Amino acid sequence: MESVATSTPLQTDHSGREMLFKVSAEKQLGLITIADNKANVITAINAVLIVLIVIVLSSGMSVGGSPINERLEFVIPLGIILGFGAISAIFAILALKPKIIRAREQQARSTLFFSNYYRKSLDEYKADLQQVMSSREAIYDQLMTDMYHNGLVLERKYALLGIAYTLFLLAIACSVTSYVIIAVM
Repeated sequence: MESVATSTPLQTDHSGREMLFKVSAEKQLGLITIADNKANVITAINAVLIVLIVIVLSSGMSVGGSPINERLEFVIPLGIILGFGAISAIFAILALKPKIIRAREQQARSTLFFSNYYRKSLDEYKADLQQVMSSREAIYDQLMTDMYHNGLVLERKYALLGIAYTLFLLAIACSVTSYVIIAVM
């Protein structure tokens, strides 16, 4: 006689759920790392460009007998890169800057996220964790809440990073265009 399973796969397959949470958490951490690395790169490139342009413009270097700052075909493109680069660097730094997303409702808070427990005493924290560990559903609920908040952090980082890269692209395009226009005139 065959036994008929009365429970659904979701009720019995805890390893599938745990794998889902593990893979999702690893993906989110990887995406956060990628965003931070990209923000570091765009910040470093802009910082180097800004320093070099300021040095060139303030040093009185000359090209063709006259100082660079007297030749519009150099001053305007360098000024464009300087301006857009500074704004791009600001957005990249904002993407790197930690931002703690605070849930307004108690239900929306994750016990696992440090900003929700660092002001609690050790006993309060342990009690909260014991409550979470009282059932698999409570654990899964906390993991989902934590993943949701990580997603909000990711959305913010990638939005700011997109602006930083767009500004960097505009700096290059506008400075080259302005150089060509002024040089041809």
